[in-house]
Amino acid sequence: MNRLDFSFALALLLAALASACSTPEPAAPSYHPIATTKELMQAMDPIADEFWDVVGTVVTKDGSFEKAPATDEEWAAVRNHAVILAETGSILLFPSRSGGSAEWIKQANALIDTSQRSIKAIDAKDKDALFNVGAEVYEACTNCHRRFMPAIIDAK
Repeated sequence: MNRLDFSFALALLLAALASACSTPEPAAPSYHPIATTKELMQAMDPIADEFWDVVGTVVTKDGSFEKAPATDEEWAAVRNHAVILAETGSILLFPSRSGGSAEWIKQANALIDTSQRSIKAIDAKDKDALFNVGAEVYEACTNCHRRFMPAIIDAK
C-alpha cells in the first residue's frame, strides 16, 4: 500500500468513526395545547386574582388593615399562584400561540420575568417586595391584554 492509499484509507476510517460516534440531534418537542388561548386566560383569571389579593391594604367603613400571608401555608399558596403565572408565560410561548410574533414573545417573557421575581419575594417572605412586584405582574398582564385581548376575545 502506498502512502496515498494509506492516507485515503485512514481518512475513510476516521470519517466512519466520527460518524459512528456522533449523536443525532434530538427531535424538537411537539407541543399539544389543550385549551385555546381564550380558555387559558379564563382559567388563569381566578388564580391571578388570588395572587393579587394576598397583599395590600383593605379599607372598610370601620377602618383599614394590612393584608399579607401570615403562615407557611399561606406563603406556599401564593407561591403556587406565582409559579402558575410564570408557567402560563411559558405556555404562551408555544409556537402555536405566539405565531412568532416578537411583541407576543416580549409580553409572555415579561410575565415570566415578573412572576419569577415575585417567587423570590415570596421565598424571602417579603410582603413589601411582593406587593411591588405584584404591581409589575399586573402591568405585564395589562400590557399584553391591551395589545392582544381583543383578538383573543373574538376568537372562536
